[in-house]
Amino acid sequence: MRYVTFFILFLALPVFAQNNDATAPQVSVEAPDEPVIVGQPAIVRIKVLVPTFMPQPPVFPSLEQQNLVVRLPERASGPISETVNGATWSGVQRSYRLYPLATGPVAFDSQEVVVTYADPQTNDPIQVSLALPPVQLSAEIPEGARGLDPLIIANGFSLQQQIEGTTDMQAGDAITRDLSAQISGTTPLLIPVLTPHEQDPLLRAYPTEPRITETEDRGVLSGQRMEKTVYIAQEGGQTRLPAVSIDWFNLQTKQIETASVPATELTLAPPKWQPPDIETLAKAAFWIAIVVLALWAAVRSLRPRYQRWKDKRHSRYLASEEYAAEALRAALRARDLSAAYDAIELWKERSLQPERAAPLESSLTQIGAERYSKKSQIGFEDWSAVMRNLNALNNSSRPKPGVLPPLNP
Repeated sequence: MRYVTFFILFLALPVFAQNNDATAPQVSVEAPDEPVIVGQPAIVRIKVLVPTFMPQPPVFPSLEQQNLVVRLPERASGPISETVNGATWSGVQRSYRLYPLATGPVAFDSQEVVVTYADPQTNDPIQVSLALPPVQLSAEIPEGARGLDPLIIANGFSLQQQIEGTTDMQAGDAITRDLSAQISGTTPLLIPVLTPHEQDPLLRAYPTEPRITETEDRGVLSGQRMEKTVYIAQEGGQTRLPAVSIDWFNLQTKQIETASVPATELTLAPPKWQPPDIETLAKAAFWIAIVVLALWAAVRSLRPRYQRWKDKRHSRYLASEEYAAEALRAALRARDLSAAYDAIELWKERSLQPERAAPLESSLTQIGAERYSKKSQIGFEDWSAVMRNLNALNNSSRPKPGVLPPLNP
């Protein structure tokens, strides 16, 4: 009898397993097969069905990942019912709007839906985790939009600016530039940075954090990006707040259009002179005193050395042939015959070639004879010949380039 009972139970196992599979919750996914445009929504629906009812709402995955914006439309989740194997099953459907931000395939990792439903036999709650079927999307760029950087594909896009403050500025004055971009038909996250970040020595920029707002109207996204920058004048001159120009692809006209705002010319006056403060003056006086003391110490230390060098140099000059030649020239210019004889003797003592003074001595002898001779005519003294001989003596005293002095003078 026991064998008969065991055989009956063995035959019933497939039936029980089949019944369990037939009453297990079901999850399915609907996604578009065709590629979607970057920045445009792809509608993805996740459907959960149970044979009884769900005492708790299912926990759906977020589907969020890099380069993908996930938005839930209004009334994203709602009840559904379908016929499964001839029976009416109840369930919940969740709709997603997925906005790919880059081209290429969008593959999702393994995702799960947590479902709580009533047991068909006992009505006790049962919680299970159902694996989400594989979901894959593909995003592409329209033919006319290829090459755009940044990539903006929308139904509408515009730029506005507002300037607060005068364009004739003094140093320290401020001017504020508000830039805003409005976009429709896609998420405002696609709007790039609006304010040009150019280094300008005449202006110092103080940007604030950008503000991004997003709205949805009947499943269509739109929004704006707002940037505010305060500029402080630093130096005098002419400068400008540069123009802003952004190309975008219009989904309605299938054409590339340009949104832009003009540049703003600025005239900056040079900063007014400001007297230094007490601290700056004190520092300047301190360093000036340090420099003066250093110079005084240097002069005090070097002055005796300089004086000794100067005295030695003067002594060498007084003992040189050059000094004797200058004394001779001075005596001849004064036509002082006695001083001239003394000077020429001094020159001969210091010269390496004293015999070169013979013509000059001869001229002086003639002048002496004329001056002291009783037969001489008063006033006839050939001093021009003396000066010629002096010039010849000086020229012969100068060393000639390339000529060495005699070895044994």
